[in-house]
Amino acid sequence: MSENGGGWPPGPPQESQDPRGWPDDSPWRRTERLSRAPAEGWASGQPADASYGEDPRRPAGDDLGDHYSDQGRYDGGGEYEDRYEAGGRFLPGFGDDDEVEDRDERARAGRRRGKGRRRTGRTGGSRGPRRRRFRWIAPMVALLVILIPLAIGGYYAFGLYTARYHPADYAGAGTGRVVVQVTSGETPTGLGPTLEKLGVVASSRAFVLAAEHSSNPNGLLPGFYGMREHMKASLAYAALLNPKDLVQITVTIPEGWRLSKTLAWLGAHSGISPSGYAKVLKDPASLDLPASAKGNPEGYLFPATYEVQPHETALGVLTAMVQRFDQEATAINLPVAAKSVHLTEGQVITMASLVQAEGGRLSDYPKIARVIDNRLAQGMPLQLDSTVLYGLNTYGIIASDQQLTSSSPYNTYKYKGLTPGPIDSPGDAAIQAVLHPASGNWLYFVTVNPKTGETLYTSSPQQFEQFRQELEKNLGQG
Repeated sequence: MSENGGGWPPGPPQESQDPRGWPDDSPWRRTERLSRAPAEGWASGQPADASYGEDPRRPAGDDLGDHYSDQGRYDGGGEYEDRYEAGGRFLPGFGDDDEVEDRDERARAGRRRGKGRRRTGRTGGSRGPRRRRFRWIAPMVALLVILIPLAIGGYYAFGLYTARYHPADYAGAGTGRVVVQVTSGETPTGLGPTLEKLGVVASSRAFVLAAEHSSNPNGLLPGFYGMREHMKASLAYAALLNPKDLVQITVTIPEGWRLSKTLAWLGAHSGISPSGYAKVLKDPASLDLPASAKGNPEGYLFPATYEVQPHETALGVLTAMVQRFDQEATAINLPVAAKSVHLTEGQVITMASLVQAEGGRLSDYPKIARVIDNRLAQGMPLQLDSTVLYGLNTYGIIASDQQLTSSSPYNTYKYKGLTPGPIDSPGDAAIQAVLHPASGNWLYFVTVNPKTGETLYTSSPQQFEQFRQELEKNLGQG
């Protein structure tokens, strides 16, 4: 306990000149001078009361009275005010000295920053808060850069997973009716897109999964099947395994088609792959062709409409066409009829194929047959463009000069007589025209209008050239 009885602050020493007994450096005395200054009536420019001494913290030469107005109010300016108001809550001497020093240091640093901003032309006050206000933008942008690709990748991966393991599928047995062709060697993977396009199944993947989960995953057989639209994939696959769902296919082969075109059509519309027909033609003897064919099926696949039964084979289809030829030949008694016109059976079919290729209208067939007879009788080359084009395996109406120089045995400009064999499949009308040609001395004919089939006949070479020019003119006009 101190000698003054434990009071605070400690009593002033005896040698103090302050009437209250406070030392000159006491914080109480410094505060007293500040707080009493207005009460003493200091006027602007008057010095401080000398009885209270000078404040050691006040800068040298700084007269406290300079900071008061004529009305006695403190003008709030100067470094002296800043030093004590920067701390905020306490008057000088009422807080910890270290805390006061820290606040003073922060205040001075703030003034230095403000002066720096003024020197650089920046406006103070709002710059710092604005910088803090938008400080969150950069982290947010970085977060979005990371999250957006992850979200897109996740969505894509989920789509792939769903499409592979949970593809779109219909629920019922479907409605309506659709005919679906299954070619030889077809697989569920290859057939799936076709079924999806036809609207039979919702997705090809669902059909493939149905086949994989079936007890007979590779049981597809060629043919045409009657199915429905919007079928559940498992029911669709089951229908393709059921022979009862197979339907009969109708295929029509027009007169005048070459063998190559006939095989291509059958491969596309009979439910049997083209490779199946090509394999049969490697062994023509299996077709039981007539002897007059000399092992060449060209001209002996009779043009007609055929019903292709379920599970039919390429050999069965081609054999049926040859059998139909035999039926027609038997109906007209071809061997006898050929002798009546001084031709062999083979020559009749070959000449009929030429008539079929050159004729525009059925009424012209007997006249064209007569022109061919007359030219053969006079030893003239037939000069038929259709035979030249056949030998070059191309199509057209008029052969070019270069094509006319072809060394093919079917070039009737270069070789006299009939071609080595038929150039297409003649129908009954062409065969009858050869057996019953029209009467006339024509040596030339020109189908001057291919659109209408108009054909003109003459025995004059000059007239023939005029007909040919008319044909070229019509071709030039489209």
